[in-house]
Amino acid sequence: MNDNEEKDSEFQFITETIKDKPLDKKKLFERMLMIVISAALFGGVAAVVFSVIVRPMMPNSNEIRVVNIPADENNLPTLAVSEDSLDEEPSENSVSEDKPTQIINNITEKVSLTTEDYEQLYKALGEAVDEAERSIVTVTGVSSDTDWFENTVEDASTSAGVIVANNGRELLILVDSDVTAKADKTTVTFADGTSAEADIKKVDHNTGLEIIATPMSSISEETLNIIAEAKLGNTKTEDLSETPVMAVGRPLGSSGTSAYGLITSSNRVMNGTDRNFHLVSTDIYGSTEGSGAIFNYEGEVLGIISQKTASKDAENLICGYCISDLKEIIEDLSNGKSAACLGIEGTDVTENAHKEYEVPYGAYVKTVVMGSPAMEAGIQSGDVITKIGTMEIKNFSDYTRAIAAGQPDDDAIVTVMRYARGEYTDMTFDVTYTTLSKSLTN
Repeated sequence: MNDNEEKDSEFQFITETIKDKPLDKKKLFERMLMIVISAALFGGVAAVVFSVIVRPMMPNSNEIRVVNIPADENNLPTLAVSEDSLDEEPSENSVSEDKPTQIINNITEKVSLTTEDYEQLYKALGEAVDEAERSIVTVTGVSSDTDWFENTVEDASTSAGVIVANNGRELLILVDSDVTAKADKTTVTFADGTSAEADIKKVDHNTGLEIIATPMSSISEETLNIIAEAKLGNTKTEDLSETPVMAVGRPLGSSGTSAYGLITSSNRVMNGTDRNFHLVSTDIYGSTEGSGAIFNYEGEVLGIISQKTASKDAENLICGYCISDLKEIIEDLSNGKSAACLGIEGTDVTENAHKEYEVPYGAYVKTVVMGSPAMEAGIQSGDVITKIGTMEIKNFSDYTRAIAAGQPDDDAIVTVMRYARGEYTDMTFDVTYTTLSKSLTN
């Protein structure tokens, strides 16, 4: 061995070995946990964004949304209505003359209209009708039968309907139930002339109105861009007399017709089972079979035409139900909800009756409907309902809200004040609501 090899052997006493860093299982677990939490948080945010923002914008979503139509608050002065006044039918031509006379004088004194002015005026009216017609449809019910010679005979009934809502899966249309009563098939024709089939969703037996549903999948995108849901106005904000309006749909008895005029009255009341309806009357001459809607010139629906509500001396003047009294019904029908029924016709107690005859405030029972839960429980005409369950009843509107809050087959305790032996005394009745049916309405 030489000298260099001896020196190398002397210095080879240290050997370096590099080892891997020991695995810290605790830190690894913490890191994985943070990744999982971050992923879950991201997924949650994405789900919320999709459900709240993206999904409602998807036209073909199969999810059925609950229809919500806010009720209108009554901003009119509270005036007690006597029973006698409810039975009176004001003249359809009873329009205050002071205000329109002043307007007419101002126009004739300051403006001279030419034929071109009239053309522009009617053009503007026509444009307002065109916009309103986007929410109007023609509903046709077709029934089939066979004659003596075994030939198939089809019978068709037609009415104008109003597009009132869209639940995400179906387009919902308000129409008179007579059109589908005997129909084997119901067809809806939209403003652009296209058609689709519809099915009955729910019927209101007080008014005879119903909601029919057309699947959104059966309506083309082009049609969806043309039609529109109707804007429902508020008929409880002010006196509607002398309001300029247009009747759109089938006011003259055929589709696509329209007419112009003024509201002459909105204070006539029709008694129904467990609720009352204000009626809107106009000076528009139409068909006794007219249907459709009454619009103001802001494009809002103020009334649903129903010539069944016309007074006998004015059968050809367009009239119908005030829209504010129908909103809760439209919402319930659109959601497929069955109406609870106790079964009375009633009204408010007047201030005069309260002071002079000491009649307690509440819902005065005018009539008990035959075969109703109210009759079976023992409630009588002349009773004043003052409480349902824990809800105080101060007027007939309170009563209507209490019944509407219930469901068929619900049990309730009804408190009434009954006049006997010269004074009013408390009585309570256990009742079970039933479903409002045609047999329980007039």
